[in-house]
Order: sequence, then C-alpha cells, then structure tokens
Amino acid sequence: YVTEERRTILAGGRLLIVVDPGHKLSDLTPAFDPNGKPAEMVVVSRDTSQMAAARNLNIPLEEVMDVHGLPDMAFDDIVYFGSTRAHLDCLNDRLGSGGIMNVVLSGQEIGEPVSVGVGRVHYGLTRWIGTVGADAAESYRHIPVNGEIRDNDTAIVIGAGGPMGQMHTIRMVCSGKQGIVVTATDFDDARLSSLKDKVEAQADSLGVDLRFINPQTRPLQETFSYYAIMAPVGPLVADAVSKSREGALINIFAGIPADVKQDLDLDAYIQHHCFMFGTSGSRLLDMKIVLEKAIKGQLNTDLSVDAVSGMAGAIDGIAAVANRTLAGKIIVYPALKQTPLVPLARMKQHYPTVAAKLEGLTWTKAAEAELLRVAK
Repeated sequence: YVTEERRTILAGGRLLIVVDPGHKLSDLTPAFDPNGKPAEMVVVSRDTSQMAAARNLNIPLEEVMDVHGLPDMAFDDIVYFGSTRAHLDCLNDRLGSGGIMNVVLSGQEIGEPVSVGVGRVHYGLTRWIGTVGADAAESYRHIPVNGEIRDNDTAIVIGAGGPMGQMHTIRMVCSGKQGIVVTATDFDDARLSSLKDKVEAQADSLGVDLRFINPQTRPLQETFSYYAIMAPVGPLVADAVSKSREGALINIFAGIPADVKQDLDLDAYIQHHCFMFGTSGSRLLDMKIVLEKAIKGQLNTDLSVDAVSGMAGAIDGIAAVANRTLAGKIIVYPALKQTPLVPLARMKQHYPTVAAKLEGLTWTKAAEAELLRVAK
C-alpha cells in the first residue's frame, strides 16, 4: 500500500518511443524527471517529421523503422503513440523490470482486448498507464503517489476469507480513511464467517461500512474504485478492469506467475484512468510502519491470528496453510518446543487458562503470556 510509485520518465534510463502512422509525438519534456533526462532513446517511426521531433529532445538516439526490428534490450519507459494490438503485444515483451508502458491513443481506440503481462505487475513492478488524448505527459500525472486506499473509496477484497485476505480487510477497516465502503468476498462461507467474527465489531466501532459476500450465491454487478486481488488468477484482473470506476486502483497482491499474460480491455483501462500495481516483498521501513501502527493502537494485528503453535506443531501449521484448513495466520513460538498446533477455537480443550484470556476468539497479549507460562 505504501509503495512509492514513479511518476516521471526515469532519469538516466532507457526510453523507447513508437509513433504509428497518423500519430504525432507530443512534447515529453514535462514528463521528464527533475533530476535529468533518459540516458538513451530508441525511436520507431517511418515519418521523418516525427523523427525530427524526437531529435529535439536532445537525447542520444537510435532510429528504427519497425517495432519488429527493435534491438534486443528492455526499456524503463515505453511511450506508444498508437492503437494497434499487434504493436502492444510486441512492446509488452520489451518492458523492463520497474518499467512503465504509456499508451497514447490520440482519440482512437484499440477496439479489442490486449494481452498484458499481469504477472510482471507483481513480480516485475511493471506499470501500465495511458491517455485517450494526444499528450503523453498527461498519463504520468494520473499515476498515484502510492497504492494506499483513499477517502470515500468503494473497495473490494477478492478472496478476503484467506489469511492474507483477512489481513487486507482488517487493514482497510483500520486505515482511518473516511467514507470508505469495504466489500469482502470469498467462495467459502465458513471463511467469510470467520472473518466477520473477527472484524465486524471493529468496523462498527470505526464507522466503516463493511459487507461480506459470497459471489457464487450473490453475484456482484457493481463497480469499485479499489480492488485488492488475493487470488493469483488473471481473469480477476480483467474483471476488475471491466468493472472499474474512474481512477480505480487495482492492487494485484496475489503472485500471479511472472510469465502469465491476460487479455484486458485496455480501452476501458485508459479511459477510466485505472492503475494496476503490485509489490513483492517488504522493506525494513515497511515493517517499522506496521509496528508503529500497532504500538499506537491503529492496527490490531491480533485479529489476523487463527492458531498458535510451538516447534512441534510447525509442520502441521505449514500443512494447514497448504490445505486451507485455517482461515487466519499462525504464530509459532520457538521456545515452546513440544506445543502442538492449537487453533484458537479449540484452545479451551488444550489450555483452558489461556482460553480464558482470549477476547472471544481474538488473540491477546495476556493469552500469549499465559501460553508461555503453561505450555511445554
């Protein structure tokens, strides 16, 4: 959520510009990073006037006549003035790690789905932006500063009943954002019920409108402004694009395999100024942010806990994750060498004095202290 998104053409990077016949290269200088221009540039165009405009950018330039004749390299920024699916398919494979694809439609439409590397949005930190107009710099201005949920967002967590989905739902509820509506969806009613037990009271106390829906029994037709996708399924991204509101953020949190592409309605994506993003791994700073929220009481991470274990139950815990038999997270205490895996729902049978210190089925510091005292 706090990922810092690049909102300019990379200084010192490698820039590719492709100008289809009938399109014009707009001035890119407003989109350049204040720290400098790209170090090198490749331009694809058969129009001598567009080549002349590219030379005016005063960046070392290589001229290419056709996208299929591009040198074997990846690019940090690709600016495509055109609307041809075949060219987009080719350019998709030229986008480097952390690269931005900017599609400038200039009033035209692609008119058919485009195969987009959605897996690389998560694992390769690639980003897709665009404009229905002719000003390429405009696309960069629509990039959000980060992936945070915003005031008045109508958000959906897809796959909310699983361990990660529960954490996303809890985080949204505790975000402090005003006027948000959060819809938690899952195909598993038991998991949705578990999530409801954990977070509904917190949502009520914070005034957050929170809904729990199984789409198999209650299909959703409404649109959303924030999508958090917990399942590594490409068509879910396509569905998010098709049901997106203006300025929708699409958080591809689940690790769709890096080589997976998905046909997307890129016309709708660009028209609605959508933004797909994803991250892989956390920095030390991210962990400090979570710790600070927990210390201040803003984020109750205990709500995510579904079971505890010593080292003796760690392998059973791994199996529970693999087999989806627990809805939340598992805490393993290495000091408790012989303690088995104990779901909080069955804590009373194993450790009654620990169960007495739970808040409903929510883990607490008092329960932890008691477990460390009595368990072996």
